[in-house]
Parts: sequence; C-alpha cells; structure tokens
Amino acid sequence: MKRYSDEDILRGLRKRDNNVIQFIYNSNFEKISALVINNNGSDDDCEDVFQESLIIIFKKLRDEEHFELTSTFSTFLYSIARLIWMKKLRESRKMEVTELKREMEEAIEFEEPPPVQDKDLRLAVYQRNLKLIPEDCQRILTLTAQDISAKEIAEKLGFRSDSYVRKRRHFCKEFLVNKIKEDREYQALIEE
Repeated sequence: MKRYSDEDILRGLRKRDNNVIQFIYNSNFEKISALVINNNGSDDDCEDVFQESLIIIFKKLRDEEHFELTSTFSTFLYSIARLIWMKKLRESRKMEVTELKREMEEAIEFEEPPPVQDKDLRLAVYQRNLKLIPEDCQRILTLTAQDISAKEIAEKLGFRSDSYVRKRRHFCKEFLVNKIKEDREYQALIEE
C-alpha cells in the first residue's frame, strides 16, 4: 500500500481521492476503534465515530482554504474522534462523572510512563487504569491527588502508620504506571 505524507493526505482529501481515504482508514481505524471499544462502544459506534471524524475534517478543509496541521494527521483525526466519542458518552450517560481532579497525574508525579500530550486523553487513560488497581491503592492515590498528607491518609483509611502509607503509595504508583504502560490506547498514543 502506498504511503502518504500529511500534506499528501490533505491534498487527497480536498480532491476526495479514494486511495487517500482508504489509506487513512487502514492507518487509523484500529486506533479509533480501540478508543471506542475500550470506552463502552460497539463496532457500529467505531464506524460512526470514524465517519463523523472524517466529515468534520472534510468540512474544515472546505471552509479553511489555507488549513495547516499543527500535529500529525493521525493525531488530529484521533483527537476529533475522541472528542466525538466523549460527547456521545456524556450524552448517553455511559460515562461516569470524573472521580478525580484533572490535576491527578501531576499530583502523583509519574516518572514513567512518558506523558501523552493531550490532557483529556491522558486523564481518561489514568482514570480507566486506576479502576483496575486494588481498592486501597485507588483510595490512597485519590487522597494523595487531593494533597492529603500520609498521616491523614493513615487516619482516614485506618492504616497503622504514615510510613506504611508512604510505602504502599509507592507500590500503588508503580502498579498504576505498569497498568498504564500495558494499556492499548496508551500504547497507540505514544507510538505517534
């Protein structure tokens, strides 16, 4: 299959070139599908989100004669798809109201994994994986993100000491980081 540069893709989309559209589908559908499926979506939802994302790009290219990308085309398409899907989830109430503050990842101070540039995507990955770690870890990290001291966490959660909370918090951070590194959506984001 022929490869296209981002400039070739934009030119091809303006001309409605079927080869370019097929290239976009082959190169990007799997990532967008993973985003939708991993967040309560169906196969039909994947197709709909992908189509809607392309329609938005077509309209943007039609309305802005000198449109230029500020990221790779794949990242641009994925960002649009994510926004569409998050909006659909909110509207259908499949997505719970966020349990964590937006600043959680900064408060926990991850050294690994490498950060994803889009804060909303990063937060969604962290929140999804936070639910996969032990419940006491979820509580410890959530309280840590709220700037509650180890001593106060020990009192609130009934642990024997603040040094135990610090040790457990370190384990929990590592556990969460490893879960995030294994996350398919996260892997797709850092590969771009």
